[in-house]
Amino acid sequence: MSGLKAHFNENPVTPPVERVGDPIDHFGGTYEPPKEEHNVPAEPIPFSRPSTPTPAHDQLAFVGLGEMGKRMASNLAKHLASEGQPPLMVYNRKEDGTQKFLKYATEHEVPESSYKVVTDLEEIGRTADLVVTSLAGDEAVEAVYAQLFQGQETQKGTGDGIKPGGRGRTTIFVDTSTIYPTTAGKLEDLARSAPHRVFLSCPVFGVPRAAETADLILAISGDYFAKKHAAHALVPAIGRKVMDLGSNVERAMSFKLVGNALELGFIELLAECFTLCDQSGVGSDKLVELIKDQHKSPALIRYADRITKNKFNSEGGFNLGGGITDARNIRQLAESHNVPMPTMDVAQQHMLSARAHGGDTMDWTALVGGQRIAAGLKPFAGRVRLEKYEE
Repeated sequence: MSGLKAHFNENPVTPPVERVGDPIDHFGGTYEPPKEEHNVPAEPIPFSRPSTPTPAHDQLAFVGLGEMGKRMASNLAKHLASEGQPPLMVYNRKEDGTQKFLKYATEHEVPESSYKVVTDLEEIGRTADLVVTSLAGDEAVEAVYAQLFQGQETQKGTGDGIKPGGRGRTTIFVDTSTIYPTTAGKLEDLARSAPHRVFLSCPVFGVPRAAETADLILAISGDYFAKKHAAHALVPAIGRKVMDLGSNVERAMSFKLVGNALELGFIELLAECFTLCDQSGVGSDKLVELIKDQHKSPALIRYADRITKNKFNSEGGFNLGGGITDARNIRQLAESHNVPMPTMDVAQQHMLSARAHGGDTMDWTALVGGQRIAAGLKPFAGRVRLEKYEE
């Protein structure tokens, strides 16, 4: 376990907390982060592992077995088995998602004894100590948490439980979904409305292929002692690093949207540049060569490969429908803070055009289709021109 790379910045440089109240005084005592000297590099793990309970006492659960979830759950189940911990409880709202997880787990040699399929969300809320969720959108997250919290409220005090500071049994809920920040705030308020539970925002950075190799980066915010426990439970099991975004649960979700804006901006710029290369006769292959030689970014190279070869199957990547939802949330967040983001405006329009011609299950690099249409080209056929309109 000495190879853990969970990393917390005790004093993150972020805007002032907008939410009111004291969100960290109910889980083992009030935490006051130490003042950090400037120019002193942060330690890889600036806190010790939780002393109570021992890791073997925790019952973990994973809710949401989509493209990301089934990979994260499989890795977590294998990790728990290797540590001699109880089998991971897994749940998916739709049966076909559960079957896809079972198939994936078999193909990737996840021991059947390392996980247990559960069909009742309230059972998970009632019996699990740490619940990880990976869901598609705000509506699904709110619906699932309503049931999880109902189950948690029926606890009888049985089981080992997590008892930081000897304050009694507490269930930690960790949401890795991408949702709008205020939705995370609502869930924290709901969690705090009853004793012995805490909600953390923990969106992940990385595509399904990164989830498969546990190469994700986790951004976490919320109660300090709960974050400490969750970080050691999830790293290196499902990710390689944790970034601490402070005590405000909305902040990690805002950071996730900013990170996705960066990726979407890269794709939009590549779409424009490759279209210009083709139209000006330069050739996309030369720009690909330049990207490989000058930037050496795996993500840029992957995006460039998909765009130039018209490889828009979203398997292993991120689909257009999710990209449109993210763009909408990014623009809403930017508008709420009076931050113009014209690149996001254009990217969303290009994604909407691409979706109208090819559906929302394509990879989000298919936004190049919208750019090509504007340039008089067929959306998904490269340099083939559209027919001219004639009376």
